[in-house]
Amino acid sequence: MKKYFFLSGLPRSGNTLLASLLNQNPDIKVSANSFLDDHLCQTAMFFHSDKYKNFPDQKSLENLFSNTFDSYYKDWNCKYIIDRGMWGTPINLYLLKEYLNNEIKIICTVRDIVEIVASFLHVSRERLRQELSNEINCGLRFKESFKSEDEILCEIVSKPNGQLENSLFSLNNLLKEENKNLVHIIEYKDLVENTEKKVREIYDFLEIDYFPHKYHYVNQFEVNGIKYDDSIFQVNLHTLNKKIKFPNYKVSDVLSPDLIQKYSNMEFWRK
Repeated sequence: MKKYFFLSGLPRSGNTLLASLLNQNPDIKVSANSFLDDHLCQTAMFFHSDKYKNFPDQKSLENLFSNTFDSYYKDWNCKYIIDRGMWGTPINLYLLKEYLNNEIKIICTVRDIVEIVASFLHVSRERLRQELSNEINCGLRFKESFKSEDEILCEIVSKPNGQLENSLFSLNNLLKEENKNLVHIIEYKDLVENTEKKVREIYDFLEIDYFPHKYHYVNQFEVNGIKYDDSIFQVNLHTLNKKIKFPNYKVSDVLSPDLIQKYSNMEFWRK
């Protein structure tokens, strides 16, 4: 029987790098960005539907939750699945506590917020400009602004209910007293500088036997012969360097001093 663990890191904080390394182990398969967290959350909404209230077959609906992971990962040939998603949100974590058949263990990669914001602008500026154009066309922003373009693009990266905000919300919930024993945090800086040490800590956290990974060369993320197709975003969001190293730019190359100040010292998980 497979065991299911979870990767719920902040964006641009080493999730793809870590997943590629762990996937060297034939006993482990880390998913790409999963939609099972959304699937379970949306399924839970049926409890509030008129159809369910009209015929409250609770057991049958709960079977959908209990069998979701075994059904989806039926053909994944390995012992351990690490599903990547926002599993720390209150509803998703509640569903794991109710229906997961093994102990909950969630890995979270984290990184300075200002570095995450700068990374998004560095790799996906044109995509963010397209989002800005869409917001203007929908009447959500004025065509002309007193703010600089970079300031507006940073706002889009950090907007309410966006990927970064949702990830921070998920992490914040995991750090609550009743949940913090379920999570293992990996700092991006430590992952790059002390890769083997951090990977060994993950094995200890998951309580599984260590596998001798190769750290001198990184393959692009792949699982079951499938790779990310970032052409739909027109941005290489998941392309990895062959060598484990920090980006070849500085935050100050991307963000102005006032924006650096605005997004600095926001790392609540270190307090």
